[in-house]
Amino acid sequence: MKKYAIVTDSASGLEQSFIEEHDIKVLPMSVIVDGIAYKDGVDKSVTEIYNLLKESGEGAKTSQPTIGEFMDIYKEIEQDDQYDSVISIHASSELTGTYQSALSVSKEISKPAVVIDSRIGSYPMRKMIMRVVEGRKNGETLEDVEAEIANMIKNTQLYLLPHSFSQLRKSGRVSASQSVLATLLQVQLKLEFEEGKVIVGHKVRTKKKMILHVLQILENHVKDDAIKTLAIVYAGHESLASEWKKTIHERLPNLNLVFEPLVPVAGVHVGHGTVGFGLVKGQ
Repeated sequence: MKKYAIVTDSASGLEQSFIEEHDIKVLPMSVIVDGIAYKDGVDKSVTEIYNLLKESGEGAKTSQPTIGEFMDIYKEIEQDDQYDSVISIHASSELTGTYQSALSVSKEISKPAVVIDSRIGSYPMRKMIMRVVEGRKNGETLEDVEAEIANMIKNTQLYLLPHSFSQLRKSGRVSASQSVLATLLQVQLKLEFEEGKVIVGHKVRTKKKMILHVLQILENHVKDDAIKTLAIVYAGHESLASEWKKTIHERLPNLNLVFEPLVPVAGVHVGHGTVGFGLVKGQ
């Protein structure tokens, strides 16, 4: 029986074992540190990339896969008789061009292709890929799976708490003057996704107030959105995330907690030490 090929990029944070077990095509994005590009999950592991960012991450950048790399994957799928179509899910088009590249290249092959802008990344995007894997395994049609993912996109969120403002300033998320002022005043920021864009969702003067704010938001998600699982993600600084894990478990003991690194292509822009919380409503 033929099946649809599954394509994504490394912003999904899939483990290599999962990729191999479920036959997923992953286009690695690159992290550029000191002028040297490292393909995420290929040239360096997540831990190795975060070590590089900690040592010399000032000015680090990211780059998306080339059109040629997309073309290679799609042509491979076109020539493989086990696939009759393609579903391709990529990081928010507001933050990277992977979706547009996939969309462009998908029109060059003869097999039907569905290309989806996840409007997010990290844990929520990975859950979308896992849903597609489940759908393919259960024999669901490409159209039915596409509809499921469209619904998930409306119900995902990723909150990020930057540890400092240096990399945020370099990535354009805050201005130089805002960065200096925020640092001097010890302001705490919470970033979140809105229509695929990263925006400043909340800011307070103390860490204690931010903790209370986040806990209240998570409680509301449990009560109003029936979330059962929360991913706590960290950008190279596991101890900070461990504190959050303990605090959240004490406040919401029935919530299943997933503890994992933030995908490096996101960590580059929000900075080393960032802690985040990813969720899908109803799951």
